[in-house]
Amino acid sequence: MDGVVEQKLKEIREVFENLPNCKVETSVDNQLVITGDKPVSWSESLENQDAETTHKIGTIKPHKSSLGLYIDFPHGYIDDSKLENIINPEGTLMYYPPGTKTSTVKSWWRFRSDEKFDSIHLVLRKIELAYYNFKREDWIELMREITEANK
Repeated sequence: MDGVVEQKLKEIREVFENLPNCKVETSVDNQLVITGDKPVSWSESLENQDAETTHKIGTIKPHKSSLGLYIDFPHGYIDDSKLENIINPEGTLMYYPPGTKTSTVKSWWRFRSDEKFDSIHLVLRKIELAYYNFKREDWIELMREITEANK
């Protein structure tokens, strides 16, 4: 894993670990899983009915030269019109609608919505990863809003 990935992984972990009712755990397959202290409202629709998945809000996936965040929240809980300004403040990330093939070399994000839950997928590579600020107030507030959805 490259130094930028390690540094940004530390930043994003700190954000989630400092939020109430939330923790980051390493799963049996070495994924970093963002969990809440209560089962998520859509847990009955998940395929795997173990404790990890019933409390799972999302995952953080570090790779050799990129970092991915996949995070879920109740359907309709967040106004999707405000997401782009927070997720892509510099306008440098490609947006890929659900169901479309994503880039394997460029940074990108998507918002997926269905009747059970909504999701944000964010993959940051190289330059965008180096300059992405996980400590921005609006970004932290969005993550707080998402992780508090199951109070």
